[in-house]
Amino acid sequence: MTHASASTLNGEAAPRPSRSARYWLLRGLALALLLASCGYFGFHLWDNLHQLPPIEWGWSAAGVIALAVLGCLTSVPLIALMWQLLLRDQGVKLPYGQALQIIAVSQMGKYLPGNVGHFAGRVLLGSQAGIPAGKTIATMAMETFWVLGISGIFAVAALLFVVNDLHEGLVDTSHPGYLAAVAVTMLIAPFLAVRVVNRLLPGLSRKLGRGQLLAEPRLLTAMSVAGLIAFSFVVLGAVVELLAAELFQHPEIHLLEMILLFAVSWTAGFLVPGSPGGIGVREAVMIQLMGPAIGLETALGVALVMRLCSMGADALAFGVGLLFRPKPQPPADDGL
Repeated sequence: MTHASASTLNGEAAPRPSRSARYWLLRGLALALLLASCGYFGFHLWDNLHQLPPIEWGWSAAGVIALAVLGCLTSVPLIALMWQLLLRDQGVKLPYGQALQIIAVSQMGKYLPGNVGHFAGRVLLGSQAGIPAGKTIATMAMETFWVLGISGIFAVAALLFVVNDLHEGLVDTSHPGYLAAVAVTMLIAPFLAVRVVNRLLPGLSRKLGRGQLLAEPRLLTAMSVAGLIAFSFVVLGAVVELLAAELFQHPEIHLLEMILLFAVSWTAGFLVPGSPGGIGVREAVMIQLMGPAIGLETALGVALVMRLCSMGADALAFGVGLLFRPKPQPPADDGL
């Protein structure tokens, strides 16, 4: 009997590790930023609620919203395909249908406090399907690095080609080179990180890889994942353009501009720790960046409807994922 189990029998709870002051400081700052962003969005929503562009409800508006929900829904199969490709490099052959079901169900976890529930859900559901938790964690880290790298490239393009005098005072456009350097670093980070961990921490690498060193992602996989991430941003930006042009009848909309500005807004919501699904943060940045281009009222309406469509798509994916959950098929592990 271990000491821990003995103390449990005696009714004594094992001591919990204390949180550091830095942990609580960062948590407090993240919460403050989240509240400030939500407050900013809520203020503009309340202040301009009576000025929101009118929506002519009918079959046309319903069709636009349905297309917007489907556009947001495309992120789920794209993420599933990315994960399948990354797992394949680690020697795990996961059927695409099973990957899709896991992603569809776990994505709802991002709306839990902390904005990490979808990652934890993927690890848990993946483990139940026979995928080593360490390999899921490693592939999610690679995916995150590449998401940040691609979104950084979109942000650089936005600073160079879209952000203009209308945004003066809102965005610092003087140092796009630094952002480009960060984006490139994020793109090559998965290759370097795996190599460093394998060389300096082989024990950790074998623990994550279930007895084998983690495999570096293949170049073809990296290019495929990067392309899928970029395509996802294009689709979501097109949804923004669709809502602004067709639902709110804004006469002049530039698709490329909406794609780039939404990518920046999405990334801001992704990066703020503790923001469930980027709620509040993404919308606040959308108002700031898109307001000068399409008007504050239209930007506010688009941000609000886009959030509702995104949540509707995640709820639809969650329901379908639960309804059509396939029979467990443990993936084959090549032992790479």
